Amino acid sequence: MIAVLYVYSYFVAGIALLLLLNGILATGMGPEGSAPAFLISAALLLFAAGAINLAVRGRERRLKPRERFVLAFGAYLTLPVLACVPVVVAMPDVAFLDAYFEAVSALTTTGWSALPEADRLPQSILLWRALMQWMGGAMILMIVIFILAPARVGGLPDSQAGPLDYSASVERQRLGLALSRVLPLFAAFTSACFILLTLSGVQLLDAFTLATAAVSTSGFTARTAPIGDYLPDSAIWIITLFSVMSATSFLWLRRALRAEPAALSHRESFYVVGTVTVLGIMVAYMLLSAGGGGVTGNLRDGFSIAASIVSTSGLEARTGGHATLPFALLLMLIFVGGASFSTAGGIKMFRLGAMAVQSMRELVRLVYPHAIRAARFGTQSYNIQTMKAIWSLLFAALSMALLAGAALGFAEIPVDQAILGGFGAVSNMAIGLFGEGNQLVRFETLPSVTKTALCFIMAMGRVEVLAALAIIYPPLWRG
Repeated sequence: MIAVLYVYSYFVAGIALLLLLNGILATGMGPEGSAPAFLISAALLLFAAGAINLAVRGRERRLKPRERFVLAFGAYLTLPVLACVPVVVAMPDVAFLDAYFEAVSALTTTGWSALPEADRLPQSILLWRALMQWMGGAMILMIVIFILAPARVGGLPDSQAGPLDYSASVERQRLGLALSRVLPLFAAFTSACFILLTLSGVQLLDAFTLATAAVSTSGFTARTAPIGDYLPDSAIWIITLFSVMSATSFLWLRRALRAEPAALSHRESFYVVGTVTVLGIMVAYMLLSAGGGGVTGNLRDGFSIAASIVSTSGLEARTGGHATLPFALLLMLIFVGGASFSTAGGIKMFRLGAMAVQSMRELVRLVYPHAIRAARFGTQSYNIQTMKAIWSLLFAALSMALLAGAALGFAEIPVDQAILGGFGAVSNMAIGLFGEGNQLVRFETLPSVTKTALCFIMAMGRVEVLAALAIIYPPLWRG
């Protein structure tokens, strides 16, 4: 496990640097007294990361498949422990499990909150939550390129990730290559979104929190109210645009910005944009038919709701806007999510395409038993092993969604809302849940067993479920 510890030390260092940044900024955010908690935590974690790195440097080797999965799943379960400590210190009234749930939700870019309402939280905590969800978005992109795609987890295409210098003798070089493919573009998108929101008249803290939420497709904001209540129309369109862009493949965006011809052949990202467009127009029409508001306002809300569902960010312009859609359609859209190599959750659009292609092939086979038909979704080709992996992931993800729904049902949440929450947990989407009396569910009031189960399932959903299940599969360790 030396290689795991070596790579893990870089994740710890990343948390420490963000804690340091948050502590520095917190010193100018009023007399809350939370800055020392962040600064001390940052110093301790920097020391720990440096000690681990120096202790194993020179002895690290290539990660085995099982070690990669342990690293990916373990990062989402252990890093939140480190991230939530300053929150517990700064807010003694908050239970450790609630702070841990918040950190897991942020790092998995889910967006469910177990802390008090955002309007009652210190600004330093709001800023830290925004930084965590931003790191979570960058982390999932890096994990997909560095770990999941090379292992072809759930049939994930490796061709888009490109070579990561597999001849390198140490993981540091591969980690650096993966980081160089993710961080510059991710940081540039966040900066562009923040600048545009600021120019549209949004306050600095709101602009930064919303920019990190849109680019990482998470749901944490600096206010309790839906974004349509306090943002101008221009800001809502900006958030919608960046949410859709983040739901497409970041590697495709990288190629498109470089004007590479290969970007035109990547159908999956075009299907994501097309789905948001069609769904946005459909929701806007439904809102207009229901009465109230003009065409412009309903188009704004319709596209905001569509982008929040497909990107799994949950950043809708109005409370309960997701309920506009039929329940079955809403479940399907949440479960599918965005494109591969994006920050969106779900099983991803290319897997839905693969299942559709295979279904059509089987229908054609009934009429023409000896026909030969190519199995392709855009530029992505499928073989029997890829389809087995995709169907296995589908079954595993559905099973986890039902388990999450059962955990929410244990908290006496209505069945339909529990099922909706189960799909949201697997797809890492902060869908609003309503309990008895049509009251919005507050996660800090849920039983500890429910919150613990949701933490595990949110982490499993972020690593494509199968990677987490592989850790407990004995032949993987014997092999």
